[in-house]
Parts: sequence; C-alpha cells; structure tokens
Amino acid sequence: MRETSRGPEIIVVGHILNEKIVFPDRVIAPVLGSPAAYSSVCLASLGVKVGVVSKIGSDFPQSLLKVFDECGVLRDGLHVGRNSTNNELIYDERGYKTLRFLTRAEDLRMRDIPEAFLGARLIYVCPMDHEVDQRAVRELSTLGKVMAVDLGGYGGGTTAIHPTEKTGDEVKALCPSFTIVKASIEDCAHIFGARPGDERQTARTIINWGAGICVITLGERGSYVMTRDHQQYVPPFPIASLVDQTGAGDCYSAGYLAHFLRTKDPFASAVYATAATSYVIERTGGAIAERMPRAHEVERRATIIRSRMEALNRCQCAKPS
Repeated sequence: MRETSRGPEIIVVGHILNEKIVFPDRVIAPVLGSPAAYSSVCLASLGVKVGVVSKIGSDFPQSLLKVFDECGVLRDGLHVGRNSTNNELIYDERGYKTLRFLTRAEDLRMRDIPEAFLGARLIYVCPMDHEVDQRAVRELSTLGKVMAVDLGGYGGGTTAIHPTEKTGDEVKALCPSFTIVKASIEDCAHIFGARPGDERQTARTIINWGAGICVITLGERGSYVMTRDHQQYVPPFPIASLVDQTGAGDCYSAGYLAHFLRTKDPFASAVYATAATSYVIERTGGAIAERMPRAHEVERRATIIRSRMEALNRCQCAKPS
C-alpha cells in the first residue's frame, strides 16, 4: 500500500458504481465502475496523489473498495448513505452500450469534500447522472482550483435520459466554471446532436461558452483538442487487440489530467492520455489495479505517438502547395 499521509493533488467528484457488465458472450460482476472510480484508480497508478468524493450505501460490496487502498486512492470523501448506485452496462454485438440504473446514491454537495482535500490543485467533476448539480459546481469553482469536467454525466453517454435542448442549456451554464471540458463523441451526439466529423464545431461552441480547453475523444479516430488559439488531432495508438473499452474514456481523462497537472500543456496531455488509454482497452475486469498502466509504460507509448505525429507533420510540410 502506498503512503497516504499527505492530501491529494487531484480530487475526483462523482458516484462510484457496483456494476454488472454484460457482453454478448460473457457477464462480469460485481465490478467497480464509473468515471470517478476508473479515473481515480488510473490517476493513482500514474503516480498522482488522488482523493475520491462519492457516496455509497451499506450494501456496496466492500471487496470492490480494496483497489482504492491498493493503489493509494484517498477515500476520506467516500460517505455511506441510504443507497448505492447499482447498474447494468450492456454491450450489443456491434459494441454499442445501454446503461440501466437500478438504484442511485444521494447527490454530492460541497459539504461532502473533506477539509483535508481542500488543498488539492485540481478538481475533476465526473458525475454519472447529474449528481453534482450546477450549484455544487459553482461552489467548487470558488475554491480557485483548476477545474475539469466530463460531460458524460450532464446529458451525455452515462445519463439515463438525454433531453437535448435542456441539456445544451445546462452545459452552456457549466462551461464558464471549467478550465478543461472533456466529452466523448457519443456525449456530443446526445448533447449537441453532433455527428462524427462535427467535433471542431462542437469544440468551438464549448470554447465560446467559456471553457478554456475542450477535449473530445473520437474512439478509433483518436481525440481532438481545442483552445481559443489552437487545435490539434491526436491519433490513437495502434493496439494489437481490443479486449474491453469500458472505462477507456475515464482513463483518458486520468492520463490527461496527470500530465496537465505537471505541464499545463493541453496538447501534450492528449498524447499522454492516448497512451494511457491504449493499455486499458487491452485488458478487462473493471477498475482494478492490474488493468491500469504505470507512468513508465505510458511514457514509452507516448514517445511513439509523438514520433509518428512529427513524421506525419514533416510529410505534410513536404507536400507542394
């Protein structure tokens, strides 16, 4: 077990899940899931001191919480209330997923953050389904920290219902509170009605709404990053075999935030995040320590991605205008 005496550098705010994952050929249960679970465990694996803020019920399997202690995730912010968030994540033969909530934990508030967590440098808000509301976000933003958000829980791919018009207004209100706004192309489809190829327009909308950096993951097409002045595509790392994509976007966020915490570079962080994700999708088992990459592994693949991007840029520059 890692040393956990000092406070976290990053706090992750969102519900953790007792999850059943149903594939066409197999079922995995019980599994620790959710953006908060995957991102916090992956951040810890990458060497970041991280604390999780969430709520569970007394029914939550204690065996699923062991990974936090194994990896050194601080769980002073894990509160026991009336209910756990229990769900089923069902993949069809095409890889499309359906999420069904069975029970839900109580919403998260500013008061749920332990005093020992308030020294964190970065706050990552990653709800499953609106459990961190706009009021809580505004209160968190008054702490003066770097703020990051995953839009999946605000009308995107992890929410149960996708009311596009209402959700767009909600996201517009949220964006000014965040330095980094991250979404998947699936989230963008639910929230903005975006199609593959619309990521530039969608990112520009998010930036115009007040976000400092917009990051959109594009699945097999890699990812796209936009700031007010620059933009960049980052290609995926070519893996040998895709085993399980559950949690991939959350571990992308972990890699991105780990690197951004050190460098403040929005584009280099996307390369590092891509490398981190490549390991997770080659393995399965939920948010477990054995599935998560280590920093030296990620840096090795990040170096390969950077070299390929540099070679591609040289080829494009050599083309006659």
